[in-house]
Amino acid sequence: MLLRTLTVVAVLLFANQSAAEEFDYIDRLSNTVTTTHEAAYKIKISEPFRSLGELHHRQESNGHMFRVSFSAFSNGPDIILIHAETLEDASGMLNYDHLPAGEINGVTVGLREQCLPKEAEASLAGNREALFTRDQGFELQLPFLLMQHLIASEDGNAELVLSYGRHVEDCAEISDAFRSETQARIARAIELEPIPD
Repeated sequence: MLLRTLTVVAVLLFANQSAAEEFDYIDRLSNTVTTTHEAAYKIKISEPFRSLGELHHRQESNGHMFRVSFSAFSNGPDIILIHAETLEDASGMLNYDHLPAGEINGVTVGLREQCLPKEAEASLAGNREALFTRDQGFELQLPFLLMQHLIASEDGNAELVLSYGRHVEDCAEISDAFRSETQARIARAIELEPIPD
């Protein structure tokens, strides 16, 4: 995924697609998700997070068509989103070396923070992933902070995006203490392990 405006980010994270797709980059067993594309990882989500299910769809972004497998987990107030994606055109354009580096269980990831303001509600109203998570009982209340962890495959044609989301009072007034607490929640909730070739 590329850096986008907040409105386009909302579309990216909660894409509006109508038809079921004939691909699936996610294997899930209880709270463990294994991605089956070129960015192959095992993701373990701790309890009390529970699965909200998964969706598979295609979406266009910046002139490129993506195939997306999406899985979500929630503990009530917070949500974890897993996106396993591939580029249909195999252009190799996915790269996150420009992002600040972080890690989950020693796995290096690109870090990105997004915050969806109240004004983004209209753009989410018809989007399939937002409707799906809400239908499964998650209360998506804006403003909403997403702390994202991005990994691209070596050939730049596949990616894994792990997003941790929680409600905030104001996107413009997120404190360092709030960010630190969110990072601590991520460390408790997500384990990440690469799958050897």
